[in-house]
Amino acid sequence: MQGLRLYIMRRLMTLSFVIWAILTLLFIVLKTLPGDPTAIFVDSNFAPEMIAAQRAAWGLDDPLLVQYGRYIWNMATFEFGQSFFQAVPVREIVFEKLLNTWAMVLPALVIAIVLGAILGAMLGWRRGSRGEGTGVALLLALRSAPSFFVAILLLMLFAYQVRWLPSGGMVSLDNDGETFLARILTFDYLYHLILPGLVLLSREITTPALLLRSTMLEVRNSDFVDILRAKGLKERVVVTHAARNAMLPLVTDVAVSLALLFEGQVLLEIIFAWPGIGRELVTALNNLDYPIVQACFFLMALTILVLNFIADLLYGLIDPRVTYT
Repeated sequence: MQGLRLYIMRRLMTLSFVIWAILTLLFIVLKTLPGDPTAIFVDSNFAPEMIAAQRAAWGLDDPLLVQYGRYIWNMATFEFGQSFFQAVPVREIVFEKLLNTWAMVLPALVIAIVLGAILGAMLGWRRGSRGEGTGVALLLALRSAPSFFVAILLLMLFAYQVRWLPSGGMVSLDNDGETFLARILTFDYLYHLILPGLVLLSREITTPALLLRSTMLEVRNSDFVDILRAKGLKERVVVTHAARNAMLPLVTDVAVSLALLFEGQVLLEIIFAWPGIGRELVTALNNLDYPIVQACFFLMALTILVLNFIADLLYGLIDPRVTYT
């Protein structure tokens, strides 16, 4: 127990340092970007005093060290300020967009992990069969297909050719759900989720399936599998025990998959007009809306780092051989 506490403390210190480094790098990048946020509002009729007043209101005329200190403190306390472009609190914008992104990502990821684990265990247990060869070939084909290409193909077929599914959006325009739960607890949301969910599923099912197949090939020849068979257990029970021992690398894959989902989510949200944090980030970059850009990057990085930290802690629950020192 003492080892676990020390491990958590060390990881939290490392996590804090990584977050600080990411925020510092983001601050430097945004300050070196060409353009001026006030250019969105400025025209030939604006007096220099009006422009100076706007820059002062946004804190852009303060010394860099003052801006940096205020920026780090605001990120640490989740006080993201107001949007330059929308003139509303950034927190209201980004948290809503982050929830919308999770509403797109989580269902596809959960289904991909469950189906991928089952498929990978079956392929690894039936090594050398015709079904294994076909399954591996299909998984490799899906893995090599770019997500945006799959998304465009599905849009052309199901949204524009046969017109079975909507081409974009999270819900229909006439959906009067005022809260996040009111929107997602509808068939309309599920109807709009089908196409982006299929794209995410086609991409994310490959890694857990191929990973579990590889580890099952190692586990199936272990001594404990022979012992279970010698006890007279059914083959289904033996496969279940073998799959549990092969699950440890899958925990890491879940955290990595979430990181990759955020990495590729921007394109999918643009293609499917999904009001998520990736699409909001692109819009904010185009508008030089620094508070939203900072908040989006910070929340995305924080989510990925925390999920990786949780995955490391879950190792000990899945495999008792894992110790923390």
